[in-house]
Amino acid sequence: MRAPQNKYPLRLWARLAWVAALVASPFLLAIAFFVGIFAGGHEIDETCASAGQPLDDQYRAEHWREPGRLFPLHNKCNADYDLVPAWVNPTIVVLTLLIAVSVGAAGWSAATTRSRARRAGRAEKAGQGAAVGSSTE
Repeated sequence: MRAPQNKYPLRLWARLAWVAALVASPFLLAIAFFVGIFAGGHEIDETCASAGQPLDDQYRAEHWREPGRLFPLHNKCNADYDLVPAWVNPTIVVLTLLIAVSVGAAGWSAATTRSRARRAGRAEKAGQGAAVGSSTE
């Protein structure tokens, strides 16, 4: 006798992919935030000097709020050089969107699975009722 085959292998893999994205994305988002927030180091003048960039105190005084914002992350030595790597802010956006889409997909999947099971239960009850009703007549 043959082993029963899964009728919906693609659905299973798609569901597992969404779960993996939902689990991995917050960790990757935390890593990107960590890299961006601590890109300036403890002493900004030493960090800029080690990067080969002059520290422009006047620019930093005019833009004093930039290093403290949570998004977009910036910590500039001068108008032309940012210590935060260029990949950090786009990564934060993409991972945040991926988390939102994954949560939506998980909710949609749970709702459709539940409604599918509810419909199957109703059909089974209706089938049993029809079989019981026809046997008594």
